[in-house]
Amino acid sequence: MEILWNAGADILLIETQPSLQEALIEAEIAEEMGADYWISFSCCDGRHINEGDRIRDCAKTLSADHPHLKMIGVNCTKPEYIEELIRELKRGTTLPVAVYPNSGEEYDPITKTWHGQGDSKSFGEYALDYYRCGADAVGGCCTTVDEHVRQVVSARNQYLKEKKNVRIKYAGLN
Repeated sequence: MEILWNAGADILLIETQPSLQEALIEAEIAEEMGADYWISFSCCDGRHINEGDRIRDCAKTLSADHPHLKMIGVNCTKPEYIEELIRELKRGTTLPVAVYPNSGEEYDPITKTWHGQGDSKSFGEYALDYYRCGADAVGGCCTTVDEHVRQVVSARNQYLKEKKNVRIKYAGLN
């Protein structure tokens, strides 16, 4: 982290954290360096990080006394868990929320391979739902490919258009 920060990084991404205790240690290192950073957790369901802590509690804990923490989020997690995780994060912090799930495949740590596939919902449909649910940044992690990125961009554009239309509609009511 120190090498990256001293080389001129704008922000440090502390990603795929399975443990609140590990994330707190890394947060303290970044704070001591005066480095801006974000932390994202890998999660086993819609409420818990992989080690078992509630993500809402992780967000509350990290939001306190960590002034260089600029964003908190979830990565390398099944797409179907992300909406609930966004809501849980929003209940635990006012920080911006980033989500970048995997494509929905399962990782086998014994064979070190990915298998299966996600459900019938497209990555773009998920991305639009994430924005509507309150995510500030959306992307993709393991097993996502260029087509997934294109779908996220399209979803972002659609979401921004929806927000603009809502503002125009309400502005016309005044």
